[in-house]
Amino acid sequence: PILGMDNSPKMLRTARAKAANQCLGVDLLKFVKGDMRNFSLGQLFPLVIIPFRSFLLLLSVPEQYQALEAIKRHLTPDGRLIFNAFVPDPELLSADPSIPIFEREAKDPTTGHKLLVWHQNRYDNFNQIVNARTIIERRDEHYNLVDKTWRDYQLRYLYRFEALHLLRSCGYRILDIYGSFDREPSDESS
Repeated sequence: PILGMDNSPKMLRTARAKAANQCLGVDLLKFVKGDMRNFSLGQLFPLVIIPFRSFLLLLSVPEQYQALEAIKRHLTPDGRLIFNAFVPDPELLSADPSIPIFEREAKDPTTGHKLLVWHQNRYDNFNQIVNARTIIERRDEHYNLVDKTWRDYQLRYLYRFEALHLLRSCGYRILDIYGSFDREPSDESS
């Protein structure tokens, strides 16, 4: 059984719709509204996963401690926490915030349009905050611009030893650190 938690009603509706579309039974997959900093689900889990760098949405050390403590209260004695983050890149931390950086091209499976994904970030290096903007350009088969959307959000980046200290000070034991989802060793490009 899997329990998914998010603080966004819109994201929960999307998740429920996708689960229904995949014919995933409600007995195996449930969704609840909650805040990772403070939640009480009344059950223990052998595994907690925080995907999509969501832990970095916690913008202060006290919020990070709150989340780690709340998660720890929900883990079985041998339970595991898995989350992903990125290694801060000094070049990006000092990049000109007026220049968007191309990330990747994808294809919209519904329309066949090309999706160009860009990032345009401003960095508050003192507080380790990324004021991020993700820009998506939708282009037709002739590469003409169909539309352009963007989302603004903030992340607090962590350095490796800071993350290790944070986890250990909350009582976690570090089992593994990987540099990719393929379990490559962690390095400065992870």
